[in-house]
Amino acid sequence: MNNVSVRLVFDRKHVATKKRQSSVQMEVTYQRKRKYVGTGIKLYSDQWGKDLKVKNHPQSLVFNQKLNDMVSGIYDFVYQLSSQNIPFTFERLERYLNNSESGTTNSFLSFMEKRIYERQVTDSTKQRQKCVLKALKEFGRIKDFTDICDENIRAYDEFAKKRCKCQSSVYNYHKILKVFVREAYAAHLISENPYQNFKLDRGKRVARRFLTKEELVKLETKQIDDMCLNRVRDLFLFCCYTGLAYADLAIFNFKDAIMTDGMYRIRDGRIKTGTPYNISLMDKVMNILKKYEFKLPVISNQKYNSYLKILGAFCEIKKKLTSHVARHTFATTVALANGVRIEVISKMLGHTNIQTTQLYAHIYQAEVDKEFERLNNIV
Repeated sequence: MNNVSVRLVFDRKHVATKKRQSSVQMEVTYQRKRKYVGTGIKLYSDQWGKDLKVKNHPQSLVFNQKLNDMVSGIYDFVYQLSSQNIPFTFERLERYLNNSESGTTNSFLSFMEKRIYERQVTDSTKQRQKCVLKALKEFGRIKDFTDICDENIRAYDEFAKKRCKCQSSVYNYHKILKVFVREAYAAHLISENPYQNFKLDRGKRVARRFLTKEELVKLETKQIDDMCLNRVRDLFLFCCYTGLAYADLAIFNFKDAIMTDGMYRIRDGRIKTGTPYNISLMDKVMNILKKYEFKLPVISNQKYNSYLKILGAFCEIKKKLTSHVARHTFATTVALANGVRIEVISKMLGHTNIQTTQLYAHIYQAEVDKEFERLNNIV
């Protein structure tokens, strides 16, 4: 067991009397170094026996059981390290004790659940992480840190393939789990990261939908009498001409806009990534804001997407409208088609890297090629 010893020590500083209490501690010794760990139990001098047990106390049985469990817990932890060929250190012991206090012990599922709660991410990302945690519980083969191995990751891959409809979804299942496995590895809770040897297949990228200029005009000019549908259209068009994602739309505040060179501009960070974005509020955007006295009628993302389906059908647009389509429309039809450089679009959208923005260029070029083919058949 790596020559780690644990013993109970009472009144280490010799201050206890029959009227003054002192603490019971665990003394952990390793390579001639000692660490004292509190137990939360305090006693008078006549309540501790030479056999290192609590006596003459109303809760003697309870206290002795607690102390026994705490000592056994440390030895179990040392054994777990040894079985994984991980050397014992007092730093690892400290992390184990902190996890024990929060109820995580050696459970990877508890560790993951705790980190999902602690990590500063968007609600949508947190929800996806919770879905993967639920799937992991159903999988059943990865519960503790000792279960994280090559064999179980491969088995999890097969489980995800049966559960998901496409490979890109399987990739996302691994992508999320990989985050927490990497954290466990960095914290020395596991000795190896099996994902270092596991090649992930991203699957085929799903083409990003966007509205053509004709579809955008159709949406803008359609006569709509329903007030709710009208508001949803305005929100969608607002995003088509700003490139904002729904999460950023939901917290939009015109008071944050700064007037420079005759235009109002917003410089902020994306909710999803924190990456800075830089947009100017064009005339069409300002007209929408004026209509609502500069306070957008934002609704929940779920209701928004539900209404967008109805809006698309009402305007006879065959493409499925979602909040993402508006952002994609800005990047392609509004910006790229009108000669805005890809580097500038990247700044407008707040992308973390230029490669993400370049996907829009490929999509737009494919649309151009398709139109040339159509023209060739006509002329």
